[in-house]
Amino acid sequence: MNSPSFRLRFCAALAVLLSVAAAPACAGEIKTLMRDMKHAMQGAMNSRTIPEMKGYVTLLESDAQQASRQRYRNDQSTYDEGMRTLQGELADVDRAIEANDLSAAKQALRRINGTKKHYHDLLG
Repeated sequence: MNSPSFRLRFCAALAVLLSVAAAPACAGEIKTLMRDMKHAMQGAMNSRTIPEMKGYVTLLESDAQQASRQRYRNDQSTYDEGMRTLQGELADVDRAIEANDLSAAKQALRRINGTKKHYHDLLG
């Protein structure tokens, strides 16, 4: 039972099981981050002041940064492209916030919603 052949088969089986278990864990992490991003977006869109919006945008940026490091098993290149696009659009929101322009910041957030729909459609 302690032969090299048994140990090799055992390690191979364990590796397969761990890799299969890791995929749903990543999917769950992405889902949680996307839900958090949705709530941060809603908070930012409902903000009445720049400081209030800035708090939500900071949360959104943090979640987006974490999400961009996740593995997406179906179409990684499209997922990565969408996350890069989101980062660029968040920079537009930041510029509007720095200019103290709440209206422009909300307009930039609306563009993010359009981008979100586009990439969610592509990724299914």
